[in-house]
Amino acid sequence: MSQVAAKKKLVLQDERVKVTAHFREQGSVLRGDAAGFCEGFNIEMRLESAEPVEEMAQLVRLARQMCFTEVALTNPVSVTVNQWLNGEPLDV
Repeated sequence: MSQVAAKKKLVLQDERVKVTAHFREQGSVLRGDAAGFCEGFNIEMRLESAEPVEEMAQLVRLARQMCFTEVALTNPVSVTVNQWLNGEPLDV
């Protein structure tokens, strides 16, 4: 957020972001059916600024649009995984 604020020449006195992730596991490692799940994220942003409310709302929108992590979590992205064992490719 501070990078976008700097580019827009907006002054932030304080910014705090709290992210809470909700994960769960099910199944058994010993049975080989263990799986992990992400149930979601809660993001709380607290800003302090004397800038106009409209400017701050636009700042938050732009910062969220430019956040690589949020974009990757909310849109399909390709994931390539290569695994190696003792220097050799490991097929799983």
